[in-house]
Amino acid sequence: MRTVTGLVAVLFVLSLTSVGFAGSDIPDLKGTWIVKGSGHKFEKPGAHLSEIYKASPGFHEIEFPLIIDKQDGFRFSGYRQISKQGKKDVSGVIGFDNQTVYMADENGIAIGKLVSPDTMECIYLESVKHRSIASREIITRKR
Repeated sequence: MRTVTGLVAVLFVLSLTSVGFAGSDIPDLKGTWIVKGSGHKFEKPGAHLSEIYKASPGFHEIEFPLIIDKQDGFRFSGYRQISKQGKKDVSGVIGFDNQTVYMADENGIAIGKLVSPDTMECIYLESVKHRSIASREIITRKR
């Protein structure tokens, strides 16, 4: 009788575990996303900056496309089309929970959450020699 009770307990725990993994598929992030950011930018006076960063310092609102063109499981890559003249290559991973998104470009990082299949909420932080940026971003997939 104890063996049967133990076996039932093990099967019950295993069934709960399998339910916990249901719906844990890695999301497909490929496509064109629109980033709408709002934050603050500090720039060191007199710095010679590339055309990409001509926006004035201070509080800002920004909108640009993020193109994710490659994905292999939880790993992905693409670019932020910051201006007509320039883009920033992006490397990214999806976290173990299949909802948290981590992205890095040559200057900064974005950490966010996939709140629906077509919407991410991220915080972008950049700190380089002549500039720092902190921005809150809503990123929506273009359909």
